[in-house]
Amino acid sequence: MRVASPASRDGTAFRLRLADIGWATAAPFIALALRDPQLLEAGDLTRDIPAPFRYAFLSIACTLLVMWGFRLGDRMGQFFSLRDAIDICVASACAVAASSVVLFTLTRLEGVPRSTPLIYVLVLAAGLVAIRGVSRLHHREVWRRELETSVADPSTALRRVILIGVDRFASAAIELIDYQLPRTTQIVAALDARSSFVGRKVGGVSIVALPQDIGAVLDEYAEHGVEIDEVWLADDKEALPAELLKDVAAQCDARGRDCIPIAEALNLAPRQARPETRLGGPPDGRFDMPGYFGSKRVIDLLATSLLLVFAAPMALIVACAILIDVGAPIVFWQQRVGRNGERFFVYKFRTFRPPFDRRGRRVPKERRLSRIGRAIRAARLDEIPQLYNVIIGHMSLIGPRPLLPVDQPADPRRRLSVRPGVTGWAQIKGGTLVTPEEKNALDVWYIRHASWRLDLAIAFGTLAIAFTGERLNRAAVEHATGWYRREFEGARGRAETMGLRPQGRAKSPALAPGRSI
Repeated sequence: MRVASPASRDGTAFRLRLADIGWATAAPFIALALRDPQLLEAGDLTRDIPAPFRYAFLSIACTLLVMWGFRLGDRMGQFFSLRDAIDICVASACAVAASSVVLFTLTRLEGVPRSTPLIYVLVLAAGLVAIRGVSRLHHREVWRRELETSVADPSTALRRVILIGVDRFASAAIELIDYQLPRTTQIVAALDARSSFVGRKVGGVSIVALPQDIGAVLDEYAEHGVEIDEVWLADDKEALPAELLKDVAAQCDARGRDCIPIAEALNLAPRQARPETRLGGPPDGRFDMPGYFGSKRVIDLLATSLLLVFAAPMALIVACAILIDVGAPIVFWQQRVGRNGERFFVYKFRTFRPPFDRRGRRVPKERRLSRIGRAIRAARLDEIPQLYNVIIGHMSLIGPRPLLPVDQPADPRRRLSVRPGVTGWAQIKGGTLVTPEEKNALDVWYIRHASWRLDLAIAFGTLAIAFTGERLNRAAVEHATGWYRREFEGARGRAETMGLRPQGRAKSPALAPGRSI
């Protein structure tokens, strides 16, 4: 899954290529001409616009809007890929469907043959793909000339490599290396354990032998004056069993050649997580949770489905207000820590303006939050997109709020033993008015005492806060912190056993002042 751009740097610009605009304009007329050239007989346009022309003009408008919505203009032709071709086909189908539905609703498509939309979608998609294909071929030729110039440079010492094992990643590595400028590495040949692959090619590189013949292959290239510097191993463990890898490594060692995985050669080996980022796991000691959590997921799905029906109109109004006030994109995302330390993306309506203006100057924080944004946050309407997180199972409607890794308590395993919630006990008893230590105690107290009655009280409390604002309930906070000390204080001392974050630790700069997400 790809990580999206930060919300403030993912603005939607009206960017369309001249070639795309030209083809979108010509495609409906070409489709009509292919269906029946007589459909393009204009007649007297001053009296009435013929039905085929109305269809063409409406199709052009719908196509341009859909191309902008799909952001086809953001894709660069020189890097055109199968993924881009699929997006073009989907966008073309949506554009044709939109124009056909609108015109059918208004005129029942009178005067336009029913097969015209099908011809139109084929013409539109084929033309947009062809434009990008030509652009890719042009740039490919330019790159080829640059690569030939780079390889021909006598001062360039190439690292020559033999690849063992053929899979998708190995094929991508070959293509990646072919585009490197200036070139430092060359894949000379490939070996694969499947005898049917021998004699064939992958990415222009010949598969010359089986892996167990690596020693003989190295010797043969040496006799031809080509010294192999390294042997790279594919990541496909099934194609390269342990015994075969051991034999290959022995033959390479005997000839003084390094034998390393492709991921390591490209500096893509797995990174060890830092100790402070490894969160989750069973809590120390006994920590019983109510059986209510066994049925809570079903309750979440049923309640969220109902909420989506009632919240949809309000979400549309909020989205329009944000689009006018803040601009696109309207949704803000942030990676948070969920149950058992699992990382996930939590979504909210975006209420802050970008931190930088168009000239790259930093915007003061107090100017980034408008009155509309402040009202949306105060009413908790910016949390509506988190219903999606509940549906897919990352969150619950009620539970401890998901925190950034840097904002977790010293021992977060108790609060991470359940799904985080859209709202929770700590939110209605103080929210941002309580300290991190008090919030942790409130969250753990909720986990131990969770029930449908308590969740119902939290739901009503959240509605009250949306209208009256946050209020600190000192009695509930003191009760939770006192219970936490009695329940979990042990020989390790109060500061450690409470699993609390030090007071002096700085909060994440990604959070808005005075309000957690």
